Amino acid sequence: MNLHQLMVDHSPHMVMLVDPADLRILVANRKVEQTLGYAAAQLRDMLITDIESSLQDVFYWEEVRGGQYLGFEAQEGEYLCADTSLLTVMKSVDVLHDGDRPLLLVRAQDCRHERQVEALLEQTLAQLRTTLESTADGILVVDWHGKITSMNRLFSAMWEIPAALLQAGDDDGIVEYIAGQVEQGDLIRSQLRQVADTTETQDLFRLKNGRFFECRSRPQFLGERIIGRVFGYTDVTERHRAEEALRESRDLLESKVRERTRALQEANATLEKEKARQAELIKKLGEAQSQLLQSEKMASIGVLAAGVAHEINNPIGFVNSNLGSLQRYAQAMLRLLDSYAALEGAFSPEDRAGIARVKDEVDAEYLREDLEPLLRESLDGIDRVRRIVQDMKDFSHVDGGDLQYADIEAGLNSTLNVVWNEIKYKAEVTKEYGSIPQIECYPSQLNQVFMNLLVNAAHAIEKHGRITLRTGHDEKHVWIEVEDTGTGIPEDRLGRIFEPFFTTKPVGKGTGLGLSLSYGIVQKHGGRFEVQSEVGKGTLFRVVLPRFQPVPEAGVVI
Repeated sequence: MNLHQLMVDHSPHMVMLVDPADLRILVANRKVEQTLGYAAAQLRDMLITDIESSLQDVFYWEEVRGGQYLGFEAQEGEYLCADTSLLTVMKSVDVLHDGDRPLLLVRAQDCRHERQVEALLEQTLAQLRTTLESTADGILVVDWHGKITSMNRLFSAMWEIPAALLQAGDDDGIVEYIAGQVEQGDLIRSQLRQVADTTETQDLFRLKNGRFFECRSRPQFLGERIIGRVFGYTDVTERHRAEEALRESRDLLESKVRERTRALQEANATLEKEKARQAELIKKLGEAQSQLLQSEKMASIGVLAAGVAHEINNPIGFVNSNLGSLQRYAQAMLRLLDSYAALEGAFSPEDRAGIARVKDEVDAEYLREDLEPLLRESLDGIDRVRRIVQDMKDFSHVDGGDLQYADIEAGLNSTLNVVWNEIKYKAEVTKEYGSIPQIECYPSQLNQVFMNLLVNAAHAIEKHGRITLRTGHDEKHVWIEVEDTGTGIPEDRLGRIFEPFFTTKPVGKGTGLGLSLSYGIVQKHGGRFEVQSEVGKGTLFRVVLPRFQPVPEAGVVI
């Protein structure tokens, strides 16, 4: 067994040789001792079934006892450590032959670090996707070839790009479609196809249907090289109309002032009334200007978020591509080595001895066995990243203009998955669902309400507590409850929690807008909030929604 021990000790993973006759561990490398905490002498007296404890492992080893020597690859399981804790591993089993004697080679890898990396990456992508899809701007990213690499849903919605054109992935067709909608078609066509300019631009486009879009663009760098350009489009139709109305109001105001000045001597009382009216108008115009400035700030945030998201997507894309190429190259190199091996018989004894020494030094057989699993595991990790991004897209789906039937409990589950990182260290979550029917609603807006309630519940718990989710329904309504065991809300503040910018959280912890926006969304659905809270015991928020939205009467616009 010394040769076997020398071979397995070269592996970076846990490796054991098992006798299929009695399932005794014949050889275990140092990695097994270090990871599981058993001494070498202990392992020599143990069976493989003393370590592997999951149900699927029990069935497998029973089949081995029955004489079925079958290997498998990349199967998750649990190992019992010396301190009685359970360790999650990814393992595989190969059937070897020592002369006429069959042996089982068990290889296992500790999954803890991989799980931590996946969780961190999932959190980062979730935050980036939420930021990109929640911005008030339509975002378009074009690479240095002039090809469209990504766009958010708001962009396709505001330009009303046909679904067939999006599904076809026809970049030139999309550019021509957009250019055909604006009066400055040549300008926007040139911008979308020539992205190598290092300057930042800002343009105002007038659409043929009378709308106005403001475009801000900036180059995207990889080191010192431009790799693309990010475009942020903001619908400023209302702002443009407000500016026109402002000019008209200003002209009208000046006219009125002159008229009232001429009539001052005849009607002093009328002049005082007009001054009051003018002051009120100026106040409203100032509020409108403040809103316009806030809209411009949000536009800048949207462009920045899109750039950050694209920088993350770029390395994921080329790592996936490189791993695929590396897998093909490795397979080709192994074929070449097989060809050389077939010719070894023609070499002189000295040459064959030299080749044998090199094989021993690099552990050629192990490299051949381990290369393919390593590449497969890496490609699987990249695929998991893609699935995380798709889950985030589903959660961040932008509702269209029409109501739709949706499963509220499914939306509550998806929202819980998105904010799980905020909750998992603070509370246990209990679900008491009542199998409520689908209702007519705007699903992603209700997801925003659930997200605000779940995050607030987690923040209300100081150390560790419980969050309970309940649902129920009757003939006309459904209701969703979020109850926490947090600090509760004082009675004198309970009546103000839905006011904009009011918050019970410490300074810098909250904006005071979450419940205000949620209240507006629930009112839009014809529903209502019910709140119960007791200081030191917790808070219960109940959202009551109608199962069906009222049908507007003919000639009535809602």
